[in-house]
Amino acid sequence: MEIEISSDKTKLDVELIHRFLSQESYWAKGRSLETVVNTIQNSFCIAAYSKGRQVAFARVVTDYCTHAYIMDFFTSDGLRNTGIGSSLLTALLDAPELSAVNKFTLSTDSASQFYRRAGFKPVAKSILAWERGGL
Repeated sequence: MEIEISSDKTKLDVELIHRFLSQESYWAKGRSLETVVNTIQNSFCIAAYSKGRQVAFARVVTDYCTHAYIMDFFTSDGLRNTGIGSSLLTALLDAPELSAVNKFTLSTDSASQFYRRAGFKPVAKSILAWERGGL
């Protein structure tokens, strides 16, 4: 399958992203369209396309210098385990816009092996991770 990867936000299928996040993901169930649009506007985004149709997406919250937090990463149903997600993650980590970033982090409850293969590891001192609020 031939894949095109782009960080051009004007190409994003916002309806697809919203549908996946609000209906299929475990981490963003019920997220409103307005929230999805705002998160896209305020983040670095990258997506994979096959035959002009979006098939994967990732969003990164970053300062473009020191830290990037990968969020909302998904590959469409039926296309998982085809290499699309790996290609998208590689493109994200190699994106020129993020070249100065020296630390990438993420949270996952379901894809630890996928991220482990890309060089991610569990946070050694997770007691340092704190949170307040929900979605």
